[in-house]
Amino acid sequence: MDHWRLAYLGMRQIPQELSEFELATFFTYSLKERALIDARRSPLYRLAVAVHIGFIRMTGRTLDACKQVPRFLWAHVGAQVGVTPPDMGTLNALYDGRTDTLSNHQMLAYQVLGFSPMAEHQRRYVTRWLKERLTGQPSRTELFHELKRWLYEHRILIPHDRALKRLISQAVATAEAALAVALVRAYGASVDTWGISLAHPHGDRTSLQQWLWAVPLRTSTHQIGELFDKVELLYKMGIHRNWPAACNEALIRYYARRCANRPPSVSKRVAQQPRRLEAACFLRYALCAATDHLATMLRNWIQKSVNDVRRSRPRSKRWPRMRC
Repeated sequence: MDHWRLAYLGMRQIPQELSEFELATFFTYSLKERALIDARRSPLYRLAVAVHIGFIRMTGRTLDACKQVPRFLWAHVGAQVGVTPPDMGTLNALYDGRTDTLSNHQMLAYQVLGFSPMAEHQRRYVTRWLKERLTGQPSRTELFHELKRWLYEHRILIPHDRALKRLISQAVATAEAALAVALVRAYGASVDTWGISLAHPHGDRTSLQQWLWAVPLRTSTHQIGELFDKVELLYKMGIHRNWPAACNEALIRYYARRCANRPPSVSKRVAQQPRRLEAACFLRYALCAATDHLATMLRNWIQKSVNDVRRSRPRSKRWPRMRC
């Protein structure tokens, strides 16, 4: 699917402006579609079915009767099907309360395009697909747009946004529960104490979380010593052992940043299951970041020491050349 079409997926009403290219892409009809349109007896119903077909092709969902239809679209579709456009703003005025006719036209429109409502077996498949996508893309916002694209490409009518968010929330809850169980199985009761310890003060810092998340600003022996202290503390907590393979680097980075972007006092009010996962990922990310910073700073410090020794070493005297 072209990237410019993604903005229209799941829209509930027709945009107030469409370019000539977009009108030609969405509201131009094939021979099969024209046959279905021309089979309607009333000219206004032929116009309505044409609008329904174009709207589903553009958004992947059906158009309700109460939605407004811009005048430029009435004119374009009327020219396509050979019907004089009406002087009305909504489909509700066209159907005049005939909800059965509206439902019939919506069904004819999505059937001719190969779409169908989501069946129960498709819902279960979507849930499995969401779980697989969550392993590498845990962000709900990105997953929301990708789910719309997946439904459109598989010719499934896009439900209401609340239904999509509900599906994503269920998949996220199931995936987080599985990860939390894997962490408890690997570390036992220590997982519960990690979230509590992040809120405790540490040294001159207001919390252990703030101390672990702080980035060294310069290369110095003091900063290197502080990184050694972080690594030693995290090793004592046992975060380096038995990390479950199901929680990959993308998940560690996502949940660690989600934990770091909140004050520890707020994290106390988070439910126990996501708090376990966020705290464990935060500590794992802090260990990886501390070891990376430590290796970089040690390499720079050693290189600086070698350069200082070279500059301070006295130069050897050279004997003057003998002329023959």
